[in-house]
Amino acid sequence: MRAFSLIELIFVLVIMGILSFVGMQFIPNETPLSDSEILKKLILTKKTNALGYKIFGENNETCIKLTKNDINSEENASRAKYRFKSDIQVSGLSGDLLCFDYMGRPYDGGVDEKLTHLLKNFVTITLIYKNKEKNLTLYPVSGYVR
Repeated sequence: MRAFSLIELIFVLVIMGILSFVGMQFIPNETPLSDSEILKKLILTKKTNALGYKIFGENNETCIKLTKNDINSEENASRAKYRFKSDIQVSGLSGDLLCFDYMGRPYDGGVDEKLTHLLKNFVTITLIYKNKEKNLTLYPVSGYVR
């Protein structure tokens, strides 16, 4: 007899399934890292959209609301298949709205002509998912995200 029997093949498949299940437990969860890259991309997209705009106040093209639901709706609009999973904590903003003016400067809320809402301090955005954290820092005046 030179071939494998059906029972031998089933045993091999069961053993491979058990090994793959055990192996999946050791693969690290990179959700906060992925979510931070998505959020960074969205912030920089809003900043880029704002360059050259001479609009004051809130605008969907130049503002981003830093909540999980709003970020997911932004991602769905861009036809991405990724689902933002992390919880967001923002320090340095009075609310959860971040806007950019025509020079790419970040504002705490809507953009105004008198620059009263222009960011003067660093904004720290903390993404939390299953007790793992990832921080993003938004720099005042330049709007650089790190």
